Order: sequence, then structure tokens, then C-alpha cells
Amino acid sequence: MSTRGKGVPQQVLTNSFVISKLPTRTRYFQYEAVELHIVSISGGGRDVKNPRRRIEVFERLQNHTDPKLFTPRCIFDGTVIMYSSRELPLSGRDCQTFEVNMSDKPRVDGSAPTRGILQVTLKKVAADPIDFNGLQAFIDQKQTKQTPQVLTAINVLQLIIRQAPNLKYPNNTRAFFTKDAGIQSLGGGLELWRGYFQSVRPTIGKVLVNIDVSTAVMFKQGNFQNAALAVLKQNDVRALELRADSPQFRQLKSFFKGVSVTLVHRPGLKKIRGLVASAGNFQFENTTVKDYFKKAWGRQLAYPNIIGIQVGSKDRDEVIPAEMCVIAPDQRYTRKLPPEFSPTMVKFSSKNPQDRLALISAGINNSITADQRSALDYQNSPFLQDAGITVSPEPISVTGRILPTPRIHYGNPASSRPVQPRNGSWNVIDQTFHEPKSLSSWGILNYSRVSDQTINRFINTLLNSCKKLGMNLSPPAASQSGSGASSVVNDMRSLKHSVNNKIGRDLEMVLAILPTSSTDIYHAIKSFGDVIAGFPTQCVRENKIERANDQYCANLGMKINAKLGGVNSLPRSGALEKLMSSPFMVIGMYRPCLALETHRRLVHPAPGADVGHPAPGMVNQPSVASLVYSFDRYAARYEAMMSVQHPRQEKIDELRKLVYRAIDEFGERNKIAPVRIVFFRDGLSEGEYALTGKEEIEDITGAIDDIWRDKNVKGGKPELTFIVVGKRHHVRFFPKNKNDADRSGNCPAGFVADQGVGNPAVRDFYLQSHGGLLGTSRPSHYITLRDDIYKHNTDDLQELAFTLCHAYARATRSVSIPAPVYYADIVCARGAFHFNPAMGFDAATISSNDDAFDLERWRKNFKDKHANLSKKMHFM
Repeated sequence: MSTRGKGVPQQVLTNSFVISKLPTRTRYFQYEAVELHIVSISGGGRDVKNPRRRIEVFERLQNHTDPKLFTPRCIFDGTVIMYSSRELPLSGRDCQTFEVNMSDKPRVDGSAPTRGILQVTLKKVAADPIDFNGLQAFIDQKQTKQTPQVLTAINVLQLIIRQAPNLKYPNNTRAFFTKDAGIQSLGGGLELWRGYFQSVRPTIGKVLVNIDVSTAVMFKQGNFQNAALAVLKQNDVRALELRADSPQFRQLKSFFKGVSVTLVHRPGLKKIRGLVASAGNFQFENTTVKDYFKKAWGRQLAYPNIIGIQVGSKDRDEVIPAEMCVIAPDQRYTRKLPPEFSPTMVKFSSKNPQDRLALISAGINNSITADQRSALDYQNSPFLQDAGITVSPEPISVTGRILPTPRIHYGNPASSRPVQPRNGSWNVIDQTFHEPKSLSSWGILNYSRVSDQTINRFINTLLNSCKKLGMNLSPPAASQSGSGASSVVNDMRSLKHSVNNKIGRDLEMVLAILPTSSTDIYHAIKSFGDVIAGFPTQCVRENKIERANDQYCANLGMKINAKLGGVNSLPRSGALEKLMSSPFMVIGMYRPCLALETHRRLVHPAPGADVGHPAPGMVNQPSVASLVYSFDRYAARYEAMMSVQHPRQEKIDELRKLVYRAIDEFGERNKIAPVRIVFFRDGLSEGEYALTGKEEIEDITGAIDDIWRDKNVKGGKPELTFIVVGKRHHVRFFPKNKNDADRSGNCPAGFVADQGVGNPAVRDFYLQSHGGLLGTSRPSHYITLRDDIYKHNTDDLQELAFTLCHAYARATRSVSIPAPVYYADIVCARGAFHFNPAMGFDAATISSNDDAFDLERWRKNFKDKHANLSKKMHFM
């Protein structure tokens, strides 16, 4: 809670709805599905792993196999845990095996198990029944810790809330999707469905359901043949007469693998295992598929020469012609969306605040389904009714504040007036950089087909724009063309030699002109510049420079100046001035991420994109963790470092070493130890606060102890404030009054809320630091896990965070997270550039063998940035 409430108050609505009362008189008993497998005629069986299929089995178990036992209905999490509001009288006391027939056809008594029969074994968990008394005490602030019992109670509530719609609609557990809420064709056999995300969140005095609009990509139901043609962007069915080794065949095989189809000639649901070329002519048991369909089903195939599908197991393979298949309904497309569909996806999923809140309210209140119910349908959910829970249909209102906007200082003269941002942005007209750099020894590498005339026009515009900003850029000393990624190293060395021969100085920077699609060239250039040669590189795409104007070149100048070690501007505020009264460091840390995935995001950036951890089962690619720290008195210049560790691990292994190194280098540069350290950590989930957050704070304080001991530092140890910054949440704010909104309809930049939606266990606040552009802005969630510096003065911490959101060196607008966290994200994404290419990073595969990953081998083949890039923000 804020102590002084700095800023202008503003009332907003939020997409959170009150759970009227907790089921305080109800206890839930926990059971585990220790076995859930398909029965085989030959004995044994195959485990059912798909969560949606497991939910269907449990629904059948409760409704058809033994409805009397499972009344009231139990709730199931889709994996192994089931909760019951009464203790089940299982036949084996605490354990019972059920035989679940997924077919409506009657089974003859005493017959052998047939297809469609599954066995489910339930076992009672030897733990106390789950009640909600601890959760009630937690929100009433009678207990301060979010104990395991409280977390379990929240999880049970979450399952109760989600269970009914998840049984009815396709879902990803956290959100469900229905075309009744909105649908948009994508093409390529895909379409977009709108849906609703739900999450139970405790706050002081109440428990809330956070509801948000969500979007899923779905396979379009209908004729398989038409879907395959849509994927290939063809109209003629003869385009499906493909060889098995053709790229189009491989494309379709990848697209349809795992997709379920219904059949034209008989009932059944089949999952595609693969494709077959010329399916009608496929031979088995002395016949062909086309002859079999004519004889057995009276079906004359119209297109025997086109592809078909493979279904069944390897032991019992079955080939079905494409014309006999129909894409089954309600199937989510979970792979990476092809880039050509991204604009449609963004347009469909981006809703301005007014429309977004209306969609959320409609999900609760409007009768949009065929049975005239709302999509969320809280009032008719048997699971909510059994628990005695109701959810208010009205969004809650909270009072936040608009923080004072920091001033942006440019140029060196004392008489220069600071720039005052408006709506989260400002411009650099008539301004010069605070610390502009000169560049005289640089060259151009051209990998595009852009004409020399276009390049010359672009370079002249760039030189003029940089001059206006106070930089002194000489014309390029040399220019040459390159042929592709394989020639980059030789091209760079040749250019370096040419520049040195021409002006007698070492190369300071390379500007590379790339084709529109050039991931491999980009990777090679950055790897050479960052690791081998030690000079900054600036890449531009041909489609950008062909229409480059003053604004584009000014933005490019901001990146170049920062890469050369300059300072573009300084945000100043009262909170930062207080921090500057003693030597201090600001550290930004990004969660460990899979270097290959983040490299792809760096080359093809997407706003608000989540980090890429290794895919489940991928164990032979490392994660890269990154850390940046400020080394000047204004927290404007940052040094970067990385470490390599095991994949899919949230905690940073070498954090203690990284912090030790950062403090040591800070002391070497400034000849003084920091008195204060403000540490911003990219998001941990709420369940990780207690463990991972605690361990990382111990690593930081351990590093401080180590360096004070090793360097024999006489002064006191620095105060530490550790803040988690999260973007992976669904809390949104909507201005109550249109006059309080910015031009996009969002809350103005600087809106902060620290009451009404926060977690009772921690000091937290939501800050919307950026101006709205498209859709509804997402605030960042700040959670303070340790605070030696500000203690209970949250006002100064909020203002500092907002100030640092104006420090992002390559933009003239405030960003959504503090600049050091943003920088650490960028550094993490560059991890792929530092590995030896011989490691075959792009060729990494899925493996189930933990021994396949050799961390030391990866670390030995990882090189840090070149020493020449010290004190330069080369990652900009």
C-alpha cells in the first residue's frame, strides 16, 4: 500500500470479478489417477496422456460408468489430480479400478475387452482434506504467508471455476474458446476463435476471478481435401498428386500430423499419423485401397492418385483416401503461426479498452450460445453450485494514480530546457544527444540488390540526421558487396583491411544492408562483430532503406550512438535524484531462455512476446541467462554479461558469480563501491516468489559478502532492493471516464494501481508506463521481495520504475518495463551468436535422455563478448 499516494487520483474498472463467498463449509478430498490406459485385447495397454482426452474419460466415468458414486460431481485437473467434495466409498477402501467404456454400444457380459475400453485406477491421497479456512485468513490478513495450503485452496477454486466451460469447449486449461464469442477465417486451413481466460487471484478482503479475452488458432472443420489445397494455396485437386519426397508433401505431412478426422464412409474418429502418396493405389493384402473401397464400401474414388492419410499404430496401419476424410471440429492449432497470418491475428485479438471490457462482460452476461446461455455460464455450472460459489457479474472498480512524468534531458549546455513527454512519447526535434559520439572509421557491407543510388541517398540522410543530433559521422571509408552468410567472415575481414589501408585506422563499426529475409546473414554478422572482431554492427533491411526518411535515420542514429558508447538522453525525477545522492547500481536480469528461440524473436520481433524456453523433452540445447548493470551516475549506460546453464531451469545458476563480477567492475570503473543496488528481475510466477526469489536474493547477498571479503572493502555493504517485474498476466485497467483516457482509450502513461488487485502476501503494484498504441495496454506487475532502500516508501520506488521506463536508449517513448530489464532481454536473445557454429545450434533435436545434454561442452564452446565492446552498449 502506498504511503503518500504521489500523483493524480484516477478511478478505473479492472477485468476482475468478486467471488461472493468461499466454500468455507465444504472440504475437498484429493485423489490421484495412478493409472489411466487403453485396454488391449492382448493384455497390457497404452497410457492416455492427452489432457483433453483424459478429461473426456473422467467425464464418462462420472456420468456413465458410476454416476451414483460420483455425485456430487468431482473436479479433475486434466493430468492426475481429482478432488471430491465428499469422501468416496471406494471398493478397495482407498483405491479402486474402473473400466470405462467410451462407446455407447452395449457390451456383452463376460466378453473380452474391446476397443474403446479404458481402465482408470483412483487412489486417495494420504493428506488432510482441503478446506478454505486458511485462504479466508490469508485475505483477511490474519496470516501473512501464502502457505502451500492457501495455494492448494486457490488451485481448487480455479478448477471449480474452469471445469464446466473446459468440459464444453476446446481449451488450453487456462482459457477456453468458442466461435460463439467471435470467429475469423485465416486461410491455409485455419481460423481464429475468441475465448476467455480465467484465473483465481486473492487480494485483501476478497478473492477475485480475473477474466480476459483470449484468442486461439483452430483447424477449420470440413473437407480434408479442401483444407490441404488451402495449405498449399492451390485450387486444383491435381495439386495433391504429390511425390513423397516433394516439399509440398512434407509441408502437408507436418501440418496435419496429429489432427483428428471423421470419415465419410463410416462412423469413427481417427488421428492422422502420416500421409501416403497416391493413396488409392496403395497396396495391401493383395488389393489396392481404391479396389477395397469399391468392394467393401461401394465407393468409387474420384481421385485415386492424390494423397491419403495414415492412421492407427505402426503395427496396425490403415490408409484412408483424402476424399473420405473430414477435419473434425474443435481442434486447436498449437504450432508456430506462419508469418503471413500475423497481421490478421493481431487485428482480431487487439481490441481497444472499451470493446475489450464489453466482450468480457458479454462472456458473463450475454446469451450467445445455442442453448441461450453465456459463454462463462457461472450461474448454471454444477461445480459452482455444489461449492456454493457465485461470481459477481460486475467488474470491480479501483482507484489508482497518474504519476508525475520524468523530464528528459538532452545536450550538454546548462541552459538547455528538458523535454516533457506527453502521452508517453516525445520527439528530438532541435535536440542534440546528451553525449554524442563521433564515427570516422566505418564501412558498408551490402548483401541486398539495392542500387548504389538508393544507398547513397540513404547514407546522406543518415549523416544529416546524425549531425542534427550532435554526432559527427564521416562518410563511410569503404563499401563492398557480399554474397551470403557463408562469405560474411571473409567479407568482414576484407572490409576491415580496406578501411585500415584507406585511412590508417581500425574499423569502428560496420553497417550491413540485408535482404528482407536474412536470418542466417544477420546471425553471422552479429557473431563476428560481437565475439571475434569486437566492433559494433548495425544491420538495416533493404525494404527499410528504400524509403528511409529523417525519422527512420534519427532512430538509427540513436542506436548507433548508444553502440559507440554515447548517451542519448537522461530521464530525471525526484526519485532518481535521491538515488543519485550516493553511488548506486541498477541491475536488470532476464530469466533463463533458450538461445535459439530468443534469437528467432530478435530477428523477427513481436510486441509482448513471451520468452522461449526449450520445448518439453528438449534437453540438448542450453538456456542462456543475462544480466546488465549500470556503471554511470545516471543509470543510463549499461554493461552486459551472460551465462550458460541447463535448459528449462528458472533459477540462474551463476547469479552469484555474475553479481560479483558486476560489483567488481563497477568498483574498478568508479573507484568506489556502490552504496545501493536496485535489482529488477524479469517475472517469476507467484509460486516461485518464496523459493526461487529467496535463493536469488541469497546469491546476491552472498556475492556482496564475497567481494567485500576478497577486496577487503572497509565501508558498509550496499542496501539491496529486489523487485520482480512481470508481464505474463491478464490484469487490465479501463478508464471509467473517457476524458481520463489517452488517445487510444487506455489509461495514460504513468497509471499505477497498488490497491484492490494486489496479492496480500507481498508489496506489489501495477504500472502502465507506456502510452497506448494498439488494443488494450498491459501494465507491468512489480513485486518487491526485499527492500532495504525504500522500506515502506513505495511512492519513490514506483517513480523510479516509471523513470527507468523512459531510459530505453533506442526510443523516444516510454516502454512497458524498466530499460535495464529490456536490455537484459535483448542480451539474452543474442546468446545464440556466442556459440561455436560447429555445435550445430540450429540442428538441435528433441531427446528424452538427460545424459544427452553436456553442459560443460556447451560452456566450453561459448565465448563472451569481445573486450573491445566494454563500456559500449553493442546490443542496441
